[in-house]
Amino acid sequence: MVDGLTKKVILTCLVAAFGVQTALVYTDERQDPLSDIELRGRALWHENACQVCHQIYGQGGFLGPDLTNVASRLDDSRLGSLLTVGSGQMPAYRFGPEEVDDLSAYLGALDRPELGRGQLRLGTETEGSGLWGAFDVVLANALEEAPSGVAEGYRAFKARPCTACHTPLSDSPVGAPDLSTVSGRLALADLREVLMRGRPEVGMPPPAPPFEASEVEDVIEFLAWLAVSRDDLEAGLASSGAPGIDWRRLPWWEFR
Repeated sequence: MVDGLTKKVILTCLVAAFGVQTALVYTDERQDPLSDIELRGRALWHENACQVCHQIYGQGGFLGPDLTNVASRLDDSRLGSLLTVGSGQMPAYRFGPEEVDDLSAYLGALDRPELGRGQLRLGTETEGSGLWGAFDVVLANALEEAPSGVAEGYRAFKARPCTACHTPLSDSPVGAPDLSTVSGRLALADLREVLMRGRPEVGMPPPAPPFEASEVEDVIEFLAWLAVSRDDLEAGLASSGAPGIDWRRLPWWEFR
């Protein structure tokens, strides 16, 4: 049996331990606050939905490289180039010099090797430009005979990070729907709304940069053409010899 005095001693120790823990947690000043320039960079990061495709310390999307330590991996000129003209599936955001400096400062503040390193590794199954690269070749031939609005719609589509989540002619591993069927599933007004505002409630951010009104109509024309041409495009993709991707074998990222 535990007597009353022992209970009081145990309770006092527990309360004291909780008080010490609380003081340590809420008075820890080791994490320096972000500077003004780093805060502006963080705002740009969120405004342009960078986290949809990129990870920071294991948090974020899988389609682009992990940017946890990008500041120490790339020199300023290369990072600036990526932020302005893009690369591969990454669209050209056309950030100005000040915005590039802001984002670079934010990424530099996040790069803390003493905390850990994130690394997105793509295996040999996905080397090269992957399914969209092969599909681009098939589309280039098909678009030569398509109406001009279809080609303009595809250019507008590719200028946004849509291909980061959507895969050609199928639902993607991250849950993005097959765009070759979207024109038959959504009413025209609903499709316009999605193209203008995204669907944040299901994880689709607004397009960045936003579509112009004329671009929305071109993209709608492209998606309608995609639905009609789906069988021919699928046959062209199958005969192109492009290797398939075994998504289950992808070591998406490792933290070390």
